Amino acid sequence: MKLSKISTALTLSTALAMSAHAAPINLVQNGDFSDVGGITDPTQFGSRNNNGYVASDFIANWTGNEGYEIWYPDAASATSVNATSEWGETSTKNTNKEMLWAIAPAPNGTNTFVGLDGDQTSGVQSSISQTIGDLTIGQQYTLTFDWGAAQMQSRDGDTQEYLAVTFGSDTQDTSTIDNPSHSFTGWQSETMTFTATAASQTLTFLSVGTPSGLPPMALLTNVSMVANVPEPSVMMLFGTGLIGLAFISRRRTVTLE
Repeated sequence: MKLSKISTALTLSTALAMSAHAAPINLVQNGDFSDVGGITDPTQFGSRNNNGYVASDFIANWTGNEGYEIWYPDAASATSVNATSEWGETSTKNTNKEMLWAIAPAPNGTNTFVGLDGDQTSGVQSSISQTIGDLTIGQQYTLTFDWGAAQMQSRDGDTQEYLAVTFGSDTQDTSTIDNPSHSFTGWQSETMTFTATAASQTLTFLSVGTPSGLPPMALLTNVSMVANVPEPSVMMLFGTGLIGLAFISRRRTVTLE
């Protein structure tokens, strides 16, 4: 191998190692749900129209469905402020109890999060989605998020809950967690790996819970997705090998002379 080629390869390996060591880019926008256009109280989002309340997708970069899904500014408000929703404030059937039982602050620095109803009844079961672009087909991506199970103060009874996470055509489920009546499971960190099959794919979180009517609520925040990259140590090892090869090649050239 010519020294010039070895030098080029070594330069490339060094650049790759530095790139791998750089902070990965989060492809998810507004993953903590903090950008909501000025909304300050717990509010139902999505496209639901019921009991005189018309929901809207006010969470930047995210789209809800026709289920019962609520944005929360912080844990304190979530447990003390009756949500503006089809069953809360401005509703013709206000329960005055559209609040969560005691929960812990969201582990994201902004305290914001969303609650997704897992009752599998049509028009109730909730999801939230975002289209992710700038993907490389065949590239693996790591998705991380924090979630937990909770319950509205307007309901009683033990529930079970999990999140079905879909990216493109691939769906992965979290573990199912049990939540005793009037409780919160605590925040749990989740990691999943997906492989891109298109340059742009939709990321969806669907809340799935039992039993119907209680309702089981999944809380979600801190969503991030980054491309998997080689470990810097692997690239540096490759570079070290090239250096050794260059040294051997140079000695051979000197000997022949």
